Amino acid sequence: MAPFQTHYAVPSRSDLVQRLLVVAGVVAVLWLGRDILAPLALALLLTIAALPIANWLEKVGVPRVVAVLAVMLLLLGVISGVLWTVVSQALALAAELPSYETTLREKLVALTQSSGPIQGVMALFERLSAALAPPREHPAATVAVAAGASSPLATMLGVLHMVMAPVATVLITLLLMAFLLVYREDLRDRVLRLAGTHDLHRTTNAMLDATDRVGRFLLMQVMMNAVFGASMGIGLWLLGLPNAPLWGALCFTLRFIPYLGAPLSVLFPMVLAFAATEGWWAVLGVIGLFVVVDGLVTYVLEPWIYGHSIGVTPIALVLAAGFWAVLWGPLGLILAPALTACIVIVGRHVPGFRFLDVLLGDSPPLEPQARFYQRLLAGDADGAGLIFDRHATAEDLNDALDRFVFPAIAQVEADRRHEGFGPALALRASRTLLRVLEERGEESAEPHIVVRPMAGALDHAAAAAVSLALVEEGHCVTLEPRRADLAVLVMASGAGRPRLWRALRTARQLAPRSILFAVTDEAEQAVSGAAIGPWITELPRLMDEARPLLPEEEEAEEEGPEAKAEAAQ
Repeated sequence: MAPFQTHYAVPSRSDLVQRLLVVAGVVAVLWLGRDILAPLALALLLTIAALPIANWLEKVGVPRVVAVLAVMLLLLGVISGVLWTVVSQALALAAELPSYETTLREKLVALTQSSGPIQGVMALFERLSAALAPPREHPAATVAVAAGASSPLATMLGVLHMVMAPVATVLITLLLMAFLLVYREDLRDRVLRLAGTHDLHRTTNAMLDATDRVGRFLLMQVMMNAVFGASMGIGLWLLGLPNAPLWGALCFTLRFIPYLGAPLSVLFPMVLAFAATEGWWAVLGVIGLFVVVDGLVTYVLEPWIYGHSIGVTPIALVLAAGFWAVLWGPLGLILAPALTACIVIVGRHVPGFRFLDVLLGDSPPLEPQARFYQRLLAGDADGAGLIFDRHATAEDLNDALDRFVFPAIAQVEADRRHEGFGPALALRASRTLLRVLEERGEESAEPHIVVRPMAGALDHAAAAAVSLALVEEGHCVTLEPRRADLAVLVMASGAGRPRLWRALRTARQLAPRSILFAVTDEAEQAVSGAAIGPWITELPRLMDEARPLLPEEEEAEEEGPEAKAEAAQ
């Protein structure tokens, strides 16, 4: 049997250096041009999200310019509504904060009273700090020079700069989005022309994948965040928490931050519940509300509506969120999932950047056969057993043996000739495979087939695999040197002519009939060179040779009801 065919293309050192230089150049451009590229990326993602709405409006007969204006007005309405809610509720909260001082003071006193655990911990830290602090010295007299008060004009300019910077970013983004929606076919054709017409199919598939996956994700993310924010706002209002619309809008906005946004959004209502209400029931109610709403949205609604993920692994998404936050600040943190998904799509469709899909994508990086073999090399019998059981349950056991076990045996025998593999690694892999198979095999009290290995650990593992396959067919099999009707001598490693003759002589002493089964190509070559008679290299043929030894009940089941009726007559 042939070993695994799971060889992955590894770039040469020069290609790897070239790709790393390209990635470093792209990162430098993203950093230096963040003031322009960040609004452009936001506009492009918003355009992808708005494409289904714009296309639907054009299909019902609305002119393109009017459809784009309708989409832009809808987006402006959403942004304006969120901003108005946040600003108005924030001003109302600022006006009400002084009224919470009494309740907050009482709770802080209750927490820090002398009999409380917090006070004991604080006193302990104070004593430790006093013991470790160096002796005090009389400080030298210092003269502080008071800075002059800033002029009203400077203060006004500072406020305008703080307000106008995000406003300008939003306006530039909306303008770019409008032009991208109006001239989207022209932009698509230019991108295809730049990518080259010889790879038109590859570029088209990448663009379709991006618009479908990223666009659906953005729309569903807005919808799920709106459901989360509205549910939290309504729940906080029912709990009697002040400024519930503000917290709902905050939950909607912060949930765009992957993984951390939703827990951060609930901290502010918890602090307000602690300061504004008597007792602790309101704080516990806020925590319970968050657990219920976030659990329903994250684990019920999102899998039901999405159907699949964005194509990025969770750990890659967390790392990408930090990367984009460093490059582009809060805007990069919000755009991190969609931008990372676009990078994964590039790696999936551009051969030179396939490593991006391997590093960031959620597709399995290794085939199941390669994972099974790697667990054997690592000596992890439990991990290899889980992989084997998963596929043995989904398909026939003999098919799982053909797909995993016998190719793994052939791979060990082929790899032991390579430099750096070594006999110790081959022995560990063979013993691990033997342990996996022995845990799933069974010995018969009255066997009619005895399966014996040639000599080494790999031969023992191959014999255990053959025994498991025969047991699955209904045979009574043993691996011990006992008398039986048929002896199967299993060979996985190469051996000389004298050793082959000795093993065959021992097998013929155990049964009147013996079969030599060569599992690997190396074993077949050794048997062919020794010229000691016929042998078998395929498992189905071995099953055919052993089928006459099946018990009568098994034979009757295979013959069917008609044969049973004839035998009864």
